[in-house]
Amino acid sequence: MDKVPFNHCPSNKKNCVSTIDLTSYHRISPIPIEESSERVKEKIHVALAHFDQTEVKEETPKYIHAVFSTKFLKFKDDVEFYIDEYNHLLHIRSASRLGYYDFKANRKRIDRFKHLFHSL
Repeated sequence: MDKVPFNHCPSNKKNCVSTIDLTSYHRISPIPIEESSERVKEKIHVALAHFDQTEVKEETPKYIHAVFSTKFLKFKDDVEFYIDEYNHLLHIRSASRLGYYDFKANRKRIDRFKHLFHSL
């Protein structure tokens, strides 16, 4: 069984969403996948290309870490993707590095990512 390599969202902050969290504020659903890991990674890269000021910082066969920079103040948000081949799921975590509340920016980002991913 695969272990997701990223942390839960901090319980005292509302600037993070994740597929591994259980609290309603932080919880997002993973994406069911049927394609190969290579195809899933290709779709992740294509979807990420639709976002401005995004850079992939780390990549392994089943993991991608991207950094998003906000337009005006250049705050950095970390977005992680993990391909769980055992359960056929794409796990995601999106978190702001600073602050307490993000006005649901991370949730909106992942909703947009999911829409793009499913359209490919």
